[in-house]
Amino acid sequence: MNVAVLITLADDGKDGATACLEECQRQTEALVATGGYSFTIFLNDEGVDGYQKVWGKASGAGFDFYLWMDSDLRLEEGALASFFENSFFLRHKAVIAGTVSDLSGNLLFGGRSKHGRLLEPDPVIPVPCHLYDMTLTLVPEYAVRHLENPSDIFHPSLWDYGCGAKVAKAGIARVIAPGILARTGRKPTLPVWKNPEKSVLDRALSLFKACNREFIQVLHSIFR
Repeated sequence: MNVAVLITLADDGKDGATACLEECQRQTEALVATGGYSFTIFLNDEGVDGYQKVWGKASGAGFDFYLWMDSDLRLEEGALASFFENSFFLRHKAVIAGTVSDLSGNLLFGGRSKHGRLLEPDPVIPVPCHLYDMTLTLVPEYAVRHLENPSDIFHPSLWDYGCGAKVAKAGIARVIAPGILARTGRKPTLPVWKNPEKSVLDRALSLFKACNREFIQVLHSIFR
């Protein structure tokens, strides 16, 4: 199975990705040694704004899986193997979110409820979620093939606290992989328009920009 690994570089740039890339390479080499996998890495140095560009590069090659990952993660031992073991269990038909905690074990990213609440992973089995973060997520080709607009995988709706609303609408399963798969020293940040600590003016300007982006995405989906 051919896997595209789409790594979004953290704010500290490529240097900050070294540890993540090294651990990712170690775990991918272990999977390659089993004889069933090959991996190709795509780097995104433009943050969330670069998702579409890196997706365009990777999706054109027709991979079996797309593994999204941020570069500031400290992968747990066997994290990548866990993704594929659970995907096999689910017949490669589910988007699988990996749970990421801070260095103290507090959950930061992963699978979410319909209203954006971060959900606790089960230590043994995958559990359903409605939305998910793109921080560490495995997307099978099945999901790509069954979406009218495949970029809906990583485009959250304006009012959502995670991705996957349109994936859910398409009837594609979304689950959380067992256990915590990575840790990070990052602190979560809200969009300015959702942050009550920001001024009304700043929040209004941020919301206006977000609405414009949403409108552009709608137009793109109509006229693509």
